[in-house]
Amino acid sequence: MKRLDHELGPSLHKLEIELEHQRLKTKQQGKESAFDIEFNEIIKKTVLPIMMEYKKFLEDKHQDVYLSCTIETPYQLHEGITFELKDSIKMLKQPATRRITFFPRNERIHIFEEGLLGDGHPVELSYSKNEISKEFVRNKMSSLIKEYIDKLLIGFQ
Repeated sequence: MKRLDHELGPSLHKLEIELEHQRLKTKQQGKESAFDIEFNEIIKKTVLPIMMEYKKFLEDKHQDVYLSCTIETPYQLHEGITFELKDSIKMLKQPATRRITFFPRNERIHIFEEGLLGDGHPVELSYSKNEISKEFVRNKMSSLIKEYIDKLLIGFQ
């Protein structure tokens, strides 16, 4: 027993200290800042309702245009919301996906747009909370869908 304690004791002690440090860190992170609360309100009252409106519109058109979309929490982030647009057109060589994510970082709202059908790079822009209006979100969503459809149409030529 003494041999094991001598051999493993220091490592176990380091692990115990690190686990306690992580518990404290998690406890501190559990407290939402004022900005986090405001961000969640903006998502709930401004961004999500507009995303749902666009999702419903696309679902109503699905049989005619073969587009589908999902709204989800981004898998890489703890906070935020993603709107993902996909096609189900069998004639295209590769599946096309377009995604927009709203997430908080450094007391600002970031918007990450990705998936320009392989011909563009992801774009991340930062905005103050006051810039995220319903009109702003509508413009972002409409632009996302228009660009996506334009790229699909080019794929048919």
